[in-house]
Amino acid sequence: MAKPDAAVEGVRNVLLKLRTRSGLNVERLGATEVDVMLLAELPAVRRFASEHAVSTEEAIVDVVTRVAATLDPGDLLIADAALALGVLRERLGDRTEVRRLYADDLGERRQALPDGWAALHRLLDAAEVGPAPTVRHLRSTLEARSLGRVAELCVYDPESTLLDPADDVREPSNSIVVVGGAVTDVVVVYDDLPGIGTSVQASSFEEHPGGKGLNLAVAAKRFGLRARLMAAVGGDESARELMRYMQREGLTIELITSMPGEANPRALMLVTQTGETRYVGWMNEGKVSLSTTEFEQSRTKKAIADADAVMVTLEPPVETVQWALDAVARQSPKPLVLLQASPPMKTPQQLYKYLHGVDYLVGREGELRGLLSYPDRPDTVDELAEELLALGVTTVCVVENFGCRIRSRSDSRDILGPNVPLEDTPGAREAFSAALIFLLLKEGGDLTWDALDWALKAMTANLTIEEITDSMPGAEDVDRLWKRPDVESP
Repeated sequence: MAKPDAAVEGVRNVLLKLRTRSGLNVERLGATEVDVMLLAELPAVRRFASEHAVSTEEAIVDVVTRVAATLDPGDLLIADAALALGVLRERLGDRTEVRRLYADDLGERRQALPDGWAALHRLLDAAEVGPAPTVRHLRSTLEARSLGRVAELCVYDPESTLLDPADDVREPSNSIVVVGGAVTDVVVVYDDLPGIGTSVQASSFEEHPGGKGLNLAVAAKRFGLRARLMAAVGGDESARELMRYMQREGLTIELITSMPGEANPRALMLVTQTGETRYVGWMNEGKVSLSTTEFEQSRTKKAIADADAVMVTLEPPVETVQWALDAVARQSPKPLVLLQASPPMKTPQQLYKYLHGVDYLVGREGELRGLLSYPDRPDTVDELAEELLALGVTTVCVVENFGCRIRSRSDSRDILGPNVPLEDTPGAREAFSAALIFLLLKEGGDLTWDALDWALKAMTANLTIEEITDSMPGAEDVDRLWKRPDVESP
């Protein structure tokens, strides 16, 4: 066993904080003020959550419980009682000697150990029974020692304790990977853009979870897809809140890279009452970024290999976007690939050789023009699409004003969106992209009028100019709009 280090000590300290009150359970993890990020980021927890399709809180409880169950009887009893894990109850049933180990009060659980020490060892068929510990010794030394051994196993030996050989770990269908960003949105709503040297008063100023990658992942998850977000976050409270939000949304965080001590990226969004938006992004480049080395991790390779679709934004560094598109294009069979053409890139030419694997390129007209060396040269959308198609893209989707112009080598369609009282909304294109992928996977990959119409309605299902990520629709929201008599299909 590896010698305890900072990682082990960190996990042990979190476990020590969680032993109070009712111990370690899903409800406690969802409401505790204890920072459980070190537990959530354990590779064993990430893998368990992914392979068993459970929440991060459930995965933490399962992994810690399975690890504790492998300890020698003395440490098992101490860890089981300290965290109220229920290991003995699972093995021995609801006996009187066992029931006291899981009292809601830590003091009662501690007293149950010396009182039943010999009897509990006999129930475990222990070969030897040492002297019963005192409550004081448990509190001062023994619990820290036993939980330290749990921490060691969680950090260093996840393979042997994570899965039962009989477990079915087949990857669920409709699995997607989103490569993008997770940021803190600072949303300012105002009536008129101030002129130089003048000022206006905002009607609202709010902070929300955001980022195009997070938008796509949340929308995909709400559509019922098995969504995994691959992104980098900082190590401040804003980053921790983002991680908690992902967990609440049911997203696994196994592909999230955290940068301890660094400020999380932010985006200032100036939004008019009609939905027109101006962005000022700060990605904390050089300190918080998704590295290409993440694609060498076994968990990343497996996630991409199992994906039915991969959605990529231009939020990560260009070399990371290149690596993502290249890694996906090499898969056999190749998953569906959607590239969201935002935020703007300084050197879009670096992507050209990787666009041959992109099935759908989505963006505003201005964003798509930004991918060209001479963005003002194409006079029309058709000419713009021709240049992008010549780079290898299969289908170009110009999405703005809640409508879409589709251009491919074999098809050209212009579809007007529903009449709504806004010109645009932040996050509209992410809602469209997630809905489009959802319908394509549902219908076997064929692009139909109904699929496009449904994806367009997804942009208007939960209209808002403030809560961008949290307004991402689910299938029931779009179906509700679909059935409205005043919204006709094109």
